[in-house]
Amino acid sequence: MINLTQLTLNSTIGNLPSHDFQVNSGTLGQIVAEKFRLQPELPGVIITQSTQMLGMISQIRFLEYIKLPEKKKLYYRCPVRKLLDFLSTPPLVLSENFQINAAALTALNRPKQYVYEPIIIVLSNGSLRLIDLHDLLLAQSEILLNLDKKLQEQTDKSQSETLELYLEENDDDEPTGFLLESKPLIKKIEKKLKQHKKKSNKQL
Repeated sequence: MINLTQLTLNSTIGNLPSHDFQVNSGTLGQIVAEKFRLQPELPGVIITQSTQMLGMISQIRFLEYIKLPEKKKLYYRCPVRKLLDFLSTPPLVLSENFQINAAALTALNRPKQYVYEPIIIVLSNGSLRLIDLHDLLLAQSEILLNLDKKLQEQTDKSQSETLELYLEENDDDEPTGFLLESKPLIKKIEKKLKQHKKKSNKQL
């Protein structure tokens, strides 16, 4: 995981904070609830059977469903797999090499009722992790801020270089308005800007 300020357009979801909370389908609901109580930052739980993923239940859906006393008493004593029929949502499963911006767009394009559900990422070793949508969108925002800052810095640099070129090409006794009439100078400035633009695009 890297610092958010270091993220670029090419950064992947493998760089983001992720959570490892998986239980076997036979695990009691009470154990899952206790884990959520102790670690409220967990976005959800992945339900498995041997090495196969059966589904995922977000913490929000889990707690919302069992908050009624009669359901709490019933499902605390039952295997968590019985909750899958009621609470499991079609999981969005992505490779850890999926770019952050693309992952955010994919997540937000899900059906409205599933938009805020956690995302499952598959690591290179095949293991599964959960990413909170909040963390994903925060990372995307940081990337856009970094990009905007970089573009502004390049624009400022380009303007500064253009001014320097103008000052170099004009003698002290030339009127300022000569810039508009000097075709050779304008061509030099345009050439300089094109070179700078190519260089900036390569850096991005």
